[in-house]
This record gives sequence, C-alpha cells and structure tokens, in this order.
Amino acid sequence: MGFRVSFGLSALVFIAGKAESILDHPQHIPGFVVPWSTDVAADHYHRFREDLAFAKQMKFTSHRFSISWSRVLPTGGVDNINKEGVQFYTDYINEVIKNGMEPMVTMLHFDQPYTLELATGGWDSSAMIDKYVEYADFLFKTFGDKVKYWNTLNEPNMYCSYFRILMAQSVAPDNSKFYQCLHNIILAHMKSYKLYEKNYRQTQKGKVGISVLMLPPTPKTKNEEDLVAAETFNQVYVGSLVQPIVSGDYPPLVRYLVDKRDADEGLGRHRLPAFTPEEKEILAEGVTDFIALNVYGGCTASYRHNESAIPNPALLPGPSAEDIPFADIDCSSDFGQIDESVMHNALIWIWNTYHVPIIVAENGYGDSKHAGVNDQARAAYHSANLRALVQSIREYGVKVLAYYTWSLIDVFEFSAGYDGRPFGLVHVDYQNGSLNRTLKNSAQFFIQLNETGRVPFVPAPREPDDTSAGTAFSVSLEVFFLSLLGTVGLWLFAG
Repeated sequence: MGFRVSFGLSALVFIAGKAESILDHPQHIPGFVVPWSTDVAADHYHRFREDLAFAKQMKFTSHRFSISWSRVLPTGGVDNINKEGVQFYTDYINEVIKNGMEPMVTMLHFDQPYTLELATGGWDSSAMIDKYVEYADFLFKTFGDKVKYWNTLNEPNMYCSYFRILMAQSVAPDNSKFYQCLHNIILAHMKSYKLYEKNYRQTQKGKVGISVLMLPPTPKTKNEEDLVAAETFNQVYVGSLVQPIVSGDYPPLVRYLVDKRDADEGLGRHRLPAFTPEEKEILAEGVTDFIALNVYGGCTASYRHNESAIPNPALLPGPSAEDIPFADIDCSSDFGQIDESVMHNALIWIWNTYHVPIIVAENGYGDSKHAGVNDQARAAYHSANLRALVQSIREYGVKVLAYYTWSLIDVFEFSAGYDGRPFGLVHVDYQNGSLNRTLKNSAQFFIQLNETGRVPFVPAPREPDDTSAGTAFSVSLEVFFLSLLGTVGLWLFAG
C-alpha cells in the first residue's frame, strides 16, 4: 500500500501572499512526479464555490478541509499575518455554511511553511511545539466563531514515517527520529487542546481532536501467535499516538519493544522519549474530544518465527513496524479494496481500546482501474464501509459522530500524480487542462443515502467497475436513520 496525501486543494503557491510550504518545496525540484504542475492543481482556490455547490448537490451536511499555515502566516508566526489568506478562508467558511454544511477544519495537513521548517528543524525539534500552539491560537481566535470542529494535525503517525523527507534535500529520512517527531506533535496537540479549553471552549463551544491513520491488520490465521502479531501492530502504529492523549503515556508494550531494540542494537540512547510527570498528569486528563480516524485498507499480520529475517521494507507502514521483530506486516493491498471487515475492525479496536468518540475523517476508494465517471466500484466501497459502520454502532455500541469520504474532487497525490488513482466524487479534467468538473455516478449513492437516511446496498462489480450491473442503487439495506452532517465526505452524526 503506497502512501496517500493529496496536495492542498487551494494550491496556487505564490498567489495572494501564500508562501512555499514543505509540500510545495519538493515539487519545485527536478525529479518529482510532475514537477511544478501542482502550483495550480485543481484550482480549487478560484473554483471553490463551484466545488462546494457539488457537495450541496450531493446533500452533504458538513465539509472537512484544511487551512494552509503558509497561506495565513507565511513565515509561521503572528508577526506576519497574510490578510488576503485570512480573507480567503473567511470567505471559504462562509460559503461552506451558505451551502448548508458544518465546517470541520484540519489545522495542519503536512504543510507548514518551508522557511519555518528550516528555522526550527521541523517536528524533529521541540522548537516546533510553541510555534504550532501560536498558530493554533491564531486559528481559534480568527475562525472559531464559525468553526466548531477542529482536527489539530493530520495523521502524525504517517507524517513522521514518510513526510519528514519531503522538506529535506537528502536521500532518506532519519528513521531513528520517528518517535521524537511523534512526541513533539503529541505535546503540541496537548498544549493546543488545553489552550482551547482555557480560552475558547466556553464561548465558542467547539470540539478539538487529532487524526490517526489506521491500517487494521487481519491475522493471517486464527493461531494465537498471529493474533498477537496483529494486536501488537495496532498498539505500535496507532497506540503510540492515541494512548498518550487518552491515557497519559505510551503503551507499555511499545516502550518495551522500542527500548529493547535500542539496547540490542547498542544505540546508547532511547528513541522513544519520556513525558515529564507534569506532562503525564495533563495528558491523563484526556486531551481530545474525539479520535479522527483515517482508514482506507487493511494489512495482514503473521507471526515471524525467524526474527533475524528482514521483511521487504516496501511492505512496511513505516519505521514503527520495524520495532516488532516477531511480526510480518503486509500492507501491500491498494486503495481499491472492497472489504467491510477493514472498517469494522478499525472501529471496534479503537472503541474497545480507548472508548473515545470517533469521527471517520477519511475513507475513500482510489480508482487505479481508471473507470472515470462510471465508478460503481467506488459506490460499492462506500456501501460496504458504511454498512460496517452502522453494524458497529448498532451491535457493539461504538460511538461514531461523523463519516467523511475522501475526496470531493479528484486531487493530485504525491505517490500517484493526477491520474494514478483518483479518489474524487467529482471528476476533474486534468488531461485536457480545462479542469472542468463532472459529477461521477457514485454521487448517486450519497444522494440516496442523504435523502433516505439509509445505506443503499451496492454490490461489488463482477469485474472492476463493470457497469453492466444495472441495479446498483436499487436496494436499501441496513435500515438505520441518520442525522447527517456530510461533506467532502459525509458528516454523519449518528445518535
């Protein structure tokens, strides 16, 4: 499974006072996927009203989007506020609300200002913590009267695995700093959460959470050893981020595994930092109102009896998996997997482990088969995942606040370019350069869902995106009435 990150919808790097971000920078270096082509991308900056009208047409009731730090504070601090950038997001939020949708804001989606990255050393350095908190304070103060749902940082476990390299002009990231990066982000989230709680919650009445990428592992067999491998992977890949903000510290199993490997390899230091007693006390109070869960596809976990055998790094979801010497984690499946067990396993594990409300912040189908607008497989994917979500709520008592699909329109992705595996419900014509938008057939699934409050059953095509199955949208299954708040995904408040 390759990594998936879209380039910011608004793009247009050097327009209206926006500075270069750490995601812009590598795209201006020869050898990138499509050098320089992302400075305009889908031109959402100029066409957001058109795009949000599509979301309204699909009857979504919420819209999740990110604010670009480098657009509002080009050098990272409040000493240099870009008024044009602030006005853009003010207009954007107003348009979201005008179209009947609740805004949910991701405050940082991997794109801090490049100059700030150079000045601080990025998230490998504790210097980023207070810089981020200052930025968070600015967003709360500027937009908090209309934004009630805040996602502080997107997928820190993914960012610290892969995207630290994007700002660097080196061949490979220093994987030994993965946990230091994660540690600093946890502290930045903690301080931002407490800041909101102290200065803004009483008047703005909003909620603050953080998102995590989950790759739910399925044990290769029912043997106890494979079950242990799967559970350990969840603890390491997800628990390293979520458990501190819910319970106050890293999972003991993670501490044991990382420290043991450090000792075995004679590093002479601990890669996994320790929280101070004061930090543990604050964290233990619980510093998140929800867990924003990003889930696409799953992995397979099996017990490795030969611990000296080195797995193929291409199949690993980052350096954290290397700290599990007894597990083979195969995440080689793509983003077109239609398997309801992935969503089911993710929700059940998160809820049973942490008992914190969940927002499914990203869930989407990457069309590597290039079906274009005739995308029944995408409808089948969302049908399977939403039916699994409903079942998790009804039968297991999981508290799911919302569901968002990735993504509203086709967007550029770092590992796939513009056409490698488009995720959008709206087709964007990149090939001819017109950037014209066309609603895909899968949009009918969400229209029916929002009109009826029921999850339509859509069968998986016999062949990928075989459009001959003409009854795709005719069956309504899992009768479950929803108070919907949908968007670039679906904001679905489930009572």
